[in-house]
Amino acid sequence: MSQKDYEEGEIVIEEKGEENAEEHASAEVAQKRQSSDKSAGFEGLASQVRELAQKIPESIGKAIESALSAREHVVMVRVNDDSLTKLDHLVEAGIFKSRSESAAFLISEGIKSQGILFEKISNKIEEINRLRNELKNIVSQEVEGAK
Repeated sequence: MSQKDYEEGEIVIEEKGEENAEEHASAEVAQKRQSSDKSAGFEGLASQVRELAQKIPESIGKAIESALSAREHVVMVRVNDDSLTKLDHLVEAGIFKSRSESAAFLISEGIKSQGILFEKISNKIEEINRLRNELKNIVSQEVEGAK
């Protein structure tokens, strides 16, 4: 009786002969290979997760450095109690030296995360400026024509 003669989940009792021993041995080898492949896959995945975990502090450090590197303008801003508490938490955790650094970082990251929105805003501002200049030219021509 071959494996094809019975359905999945069916219990089959066979005598162990040379044919069955060979099939059993090859099945064991295949099972060990599959188990080894799974183990290697898990080890590879674990390795990738470890690499990512090591890079996260690096990338956060780079983001902080980038946000704080070109701070040359002062902006006075009022915040609510919850926002102030969050800024203070960042300072207390030792991530930033001051509320100012915390706020600068969060503003920078907020702008980055809304890149698509700011691109749309920039395009509309360019369009508004173009229309404004067009309107000024129309008014100038009318004033010159009236003289």
